[in-house]
Amino acid sequence: MKGAAVIRVAVSISLLLTFLYFIGVERILEEIKNAALPLFLLALLMENAGVFISARRWQIILKEKEINLGYREALSLYYMGSFFNTVMPSSFGGDVIKAYKLGKTTNTINSFSSVIMDRVAGLVAVVIIASIAILFYHSLLPPDIMLMALLIILSFLLLLFLALRTTILEKTFSLIFSRWRKPRDFFVGVISAFKNYRGGRIWLHVVALSLIYHLMLVINNYILALSINMDVDFFYFLIFIPVSQILVALPVSIQGFGVREGSYSMLFPAAGATSAASFSLGFLDQIVKVLTSMIGGVVYALKK
Repeated sequence: MKGAAVIRVAVSISLLLTFLYFIGVERILEEIKNAALPLFLLALLMENAGVFISARRWQIILKEKEINLGYREALSLYYMGSFFNTVMPSSFGGDVIKAYKLGKTTNTINSFSSVIMDRVAGLVAVVIIASIAILFYHSLLPPDIMLMALLIILSFLLLLFLALRTTILEKTFSLIFSRWRKPRDFFVGVISAFKNYRGGRIWLHVVALSLIYHLMLVINNYILALSINMDVDFFYFLIFIPVSQILVALPVSIQGFGVREGSYSMLFPAAGATSAASFSLGFLDQIVKVLTSMIGGVVYALKK
């Protein structure tokens, strides 16, 4: 685990330094310092509204497993999870802590399966938004960007199919923990509990809330783009932000640092934006997320 964390830190730092070098620190700082503060604060407010929606989604997921968690507690744990996702050298550290704290008073396996369901539902919504945008606006996208977006979407759908419809994950964890019965049984149990979210109603409900959240995320990025006078049509955001979100979800960096800014720098220039503005947009979005997550640090300190 320590080795993986070191690798993620190295990836984030390497990506950030690479893009900073090729784009130019001065150009990026010029974009960021001229950002309109009222629009930045509006984006910050919307980001927190997204946390409230996400907490409600998680509460619905838990109820499916007969875990009746009050909304205030769900919101507190969600903010705490967001905080630890930011400060820990892992994209999922906060999810683990959130599930662990809940599991101390409820079923541990169901607690952990709920955070997986929460993540997956969010990614399904991302894919839906990107797919619809590509369907209607594909003729306006450069071929290489179109190909990359389709490959990312299809890869995610393939992985989801393998997770839900095959036993490849169970076999993999059984092989890895073949000598340790408790960890093996735990991971296999979590996967099995996740697969039991098969009812169409629960998926429809949580994916609908995820769609609202991710549409807000797209709008949030558009607001941040306006704050730095980045002139890009809104429909590009409907494609580029979901594609970037899928890349950020990969456990290869720290809270998406480097990956988000880098993906923006590669995607948005295809819509006419400068590399400096594209990188700055990704960085500003990252700052909004970090500031929001700090609320979770306050909540954690008050609850200790």
